[in-house]
Amino acid sequence: MRIGALDFSPGPWPTIGAAAMLALTLWLGHWQTGRGDEKEAMQRLLEARVREPVVDLAAAGASAGDILYRRVRAKGEWIADGQFFIDNRVLDGRAGFHVIAPLRIAGSPRLVLVDRGWIERTADYPKAPRVDVPRGEVEVSGMATLPPKRFLELSSDVIDGNVWQNLSIERYRSVTGRAVLPFVLAADEAPAPLAAVRERPDTGVDRHREYALTWYSLAVLAVVLWIALNVRRAR
Repeated sequence: MRIGALDFSPGPWPTIGAAAMLALTLWLGHWQTGRGDEKEAMQRLLEARVREPVVDLAAAGASAGDILYRRVRAKGEWIADGQFFIDNRVLDGRAGFHVIAPLRIAGSPRLVLVDRGWIERTADYPKAPRVDVPRGEVEVSGMATLPPKRFLELSSDVIDGNVWQNLSIERYRSVTGRAVLPFVLAADEAPAPLAAVRERPDTGVDRHREYALTWYSLAVLAVVLWIALNVRRAR
């Protein structure tokens, strides 16, 4: 095909390669767009749950799917010797720990892990700071959340005394033998010197949108390269 002083003569193999690349990138872009739509619907659902009535954990079922990102409350007593710290948690640019303690729910045999708040590292790091655990019955309210997905673990020694690199419900149950509910209660209020940990639903919609844009951009690039590499100045 001749266009003015240029000759466009794509060969069969470059054309096949460009077509395959175009098909793959468009399919991946479409797939990521679909995943983003699914996550957006889930995001709306979870954000709606935040506005639903508060759930009393003494009477609620144990399904994380039904309670996740709902407002919850529980009365009970702390298991003081069960308190531990999740390392490498950052707040306002400062490194510190999340302070986690199991709460034995009053009137129930169940336990729930409570994120009591965040505390900054001290000069004694990697040891955790001292955080007192109140005795007697307490009432805690907050949001039912899931621990973050597994982060990079700096060594095979993921637990050192009362300091953990990461938290998963399954790992906690396995290590301690305690049958806790399948979520973490992020407390609204934190006693000094802790800072409350604010959680919100985030299904990762923006990440899927970014991936989709990347794949669609590569599709356009494949077409541009196919044209550019097959254009010659006409003789």
